[in-house]
Amino acid sequence: MTDAKRNLIVSSIVFALALGYLCWAETYPAERGEVPRLVAWVTVVLTAIDVLAHTGTGFGARIAAALSGRAHLEAVGELRITVEEWLAVAWMAASLAAVVLAGFLAGMALYIAGYMIIHGKLSWRLSLYVSAGTVLSCWLVFDELLKVGLYRGILFEG
Repeated sequence: MTDAKRNLIVSSIVFALALGYLCWAETYPAERGEVPRLVAWVTVVLTAIDVLAHTGTGFGARIAAALSGRAHLEAVGELRITVEEWLAVAWMAASLAAVVLAGFLAGMALYIAGYMIIHGKLSWRLSLYVSAGTVLSCWLVFDELLKVGLYRGILFEG
């Protein structure tokens, strides 16, 4: 299987998952579903663009060239995915899993503190303070001020 075909298949699978997420987000009550629906629609649009970019058509090639920095890649040479890039993808996947399981606030707290400790090499105390302050701010703004209930996660959804 060629790389182009593999990329199209992966993009199509991600697009299908985005559509599934959109369907799931549409089941939320009106006011609690605003943010999940917004995220779902943005994801659907971006993954649709990604699918088009991998179609192998002239239009898809223009989209891919405009969005991927191909001119830069041609100047630099071959594309290699580094360990750091794989770690970044893994970090984002773990963050998404934390949000799905524990909700936005807990997932955000874990992400911020973990990232500051592991990648920023900052003290755990400072990381926890910044994480707690950020989560508290988001809770005050979204839950208390705007009355937009944030997603509580599979584990805590009542």
